Amino acid sequence: MSPGVNNAMNVSKKFLALAALVGVAVSLPQTAAASSHREAPAIAEDQFVDNTDVYTFISPLNPDNLVIVANYVPLLLPSAGPNFYRFSDQALYAIAIDNDGDAVPDLKYVFDFDTVTQNGGTFLYNTGPVASIDDANLNVQQTMRVFRVDRDDDGSTSYDTLGNDIPVAPWNVGDRSFPDGSYEDVAEEGITLLDDGSSVFAGPRDEPFFVDLHVFDLLGVAGTPTTDGVNVMSIVLEVPISEIVADGERPAAGEDGLNSVVGVYAKALRPRVTIRRRNRDALTGGGWVQVSRLGWPLVNEVIVPLQDKDKYNRSNPVDDVANFGAYILDPEVTGLLAAVLGLPCPPTPDDGRLDIVGLLGPNGTAPADLLRINITDGQTFSDSGFPNGRTLTDDVTDTLLTVACNGGIAVGDGVDGNDLAFYDQMPYLATPHSGNPL
Repeated sequence: MSPGVNNAMNVSKKFLALAALVGVAVSLPQTAAASSHREAPAIAEDQFVDNTDVYTFISPLNPDNLVIVANYVPLLLPSAGPNFYRFSDQALYAIAIDNDGDAVPDLKYVFDFDTVTQNGGTFLYNTGPVASIDDANLNVQQTMRVFRVDRDDDGSTSYDTLGNDIPVAPWNVGDRSFPDGSYEDVAEEGITLLDDGSSVFAGPRDEPFFVDLHVFDLLGVAGTPTTDGVNVMSIVLEVPISEIVADGERPAAGEDGLNSVVGVYAKALRPRVTIRRRNRDALTGGGWVQVSRLGWPLVNEVIVPLQDKDKYNRSNPVDDVANFGAYILDPEVTGLLAAVLGLPCPPTPDDGRLDIVGLLGPNGTAPADLLRINITDGQTFSDSGFPNGRTLTDDVTDTLLTVACNGGIAVGDGVDGNDLAFYDQMPYLATPHSGNPL
């Protein structure tokens, strides 16, 4: 599909409202989240904008590119029809990037979705076998617009439309709807080149986060791969590093200043005001408000307590130390590993877990829940790996439980890999599970 062109007539009302909101917000103190599934009370009631995981790594095929994966809508059953999962048309999704180490995003990629039903007179998602992403048999079709928002040194913002009417991959309804293993061929038709040289994909994928979720039964893990067989909604962006670094100049190999790493997080926004009307569509207005965010895995899920989880999703990384620093310095999970499982985890030092603070603020950057990665010249995919970014195969649960044990012993949940193999090129994540495998 051809990339979209900048055309003011094609800019949606949703984006104009976002622009107005950003224009106000940049003049105010920045205030905003973490990788998790159903991690906070409010977002658990609004799953279509629930961030689940963020990944970022140097492209395995082109070391001049950075790959960013933002996943939403957790733990999706493949056969859950007839209204299969999708991105919300009444939301905005965004990937934010800090390129100068101050924990304030310098640029954002914003994703705005629209859904069209070809035939409202049927309950079917597709009315026959689907051979292409724009097949007439695909009754419910979704497209997206992609915008880039840049914050200039003086605090002003600029906006560019990078792509319009980009097709979103459909749900993998089943092998009757996508015969002869054709689903992935159809889905990959959604990979689109944007005007800034980036490529993008959006649609359902296999859930890549492998974990034993029995951890919430008083840490009762036994190596059960509880996320096998479920799907997630993914946005995958592969962007030239030269497009996102400070001043457009990639730092030289070996540099270790604030500009040598970028910090990434994803978020979702809803209209500030929604008025539901009987027998008519809802009215929305009042600009946009952030309802979810995510950077590091598991921070909001197991570090922030229930009383502050909703606040976390509504606040900004620049305020993480002030708002949630006490939980980072003295994480509850350390004591639980010792008290519940009897593991030899040393108590938290008197001055707190400064080691974790250091991981959240590498190279002297402002400590915050940002997934930071080294983008200096010469970095390759082999250099990527949590906490220097996060690849799809990183066992972050084991890593973070071990860190939480404060130098005691290596701790893990017994689940060490994904149920499906990943791709080494766009869209990287594995094919979503079929709703009706034959």
